[in-house]
Amino acid sequence: MIKAIRLAMQYKDSLPLLIDLLKEIESSVRDDGSISQKERSKILKSFWVLVKSVQDPVKIEAEKKKILLDNKIP
Repeated sequence: MIKAIRLAMQYKDSLPLLIDLLKEIESSVRDDGSISQKERSKILKSFWVLVKSVQDPVKIEAEKKKILLDNKIP
């Protein structure tokens, strides 16, 4: 449980996107447990928005490190 709280604190900016994705999945599931192709497409779009929100800060940090290493005087 503590691990989940730490992750929630670390990715607090992405939590609204995650909650929206979960709500969309929940509302898309039919009575028989299946999901239509149209709904699946909407869910995947939301999923990739969430992935991008987690990925962008990591990319920015990696670029900063690369610039710092490239500018180091030998």
